[in-house]
Amino acid sequence: MTIHLTTRTSVCLACGLVGVLLTMTEPALADPKLRKLECVAVQAAVMESGLSFGITTETLREALLTGIKAKLPRLKVDPSCSNRIVFKVFMQNIAAGTFDGFAGHVAFEVRRKATFIDSSEPIDARAFDLESYIHGTRDKAKASVLDQLNSHLAQFATDYAAANP
Repeated sequence: MTIHLTTRTSVCLACGLVGVLLTMTEPALADPKLRKLECVAVQAAVMESGLSFGITTETLREALLTGIKAKLPRLKVDPSCSNRIVFKVFMQNIAAGTFDGFAGHVAFEVRRKATFIDSSEPIDARAFDLESYIHGTRDKAKASVLDQLNSHLAQFATDYAAANP
């Protein structure tokens, strides 16, 4: 049995499908661990294996500060704040034949002070985290790290805005 649909019927079906998909998407829920986050200290760390890629903790720290100022203007950066944004980079050189490249891992996390309910003991807890694996040619290593930093910071900014309207 072959079914032939007219163009008009096909368009109606496509519009109906799009409508169903649009109504199925739910708005992002606010993460309660990000509520009332008013200040952060900024930390960065780099660990490289082999020849340096030119990525320094200061480069990462400056990129974080610039990104926070642009994407999270309500969030105060204060070195004495107990809340922290931490960005860690682990990079390794990879050389095989004529290929000169890298592989690595980047981690973005927000840490906050929390309290165990049962014991009232204070702890340092992870409130938000994103991680990525990166790879490519050596000349793209620094740009890849900074692209991931900006991507993770943008996602955090979206989640922060949802939690702090």
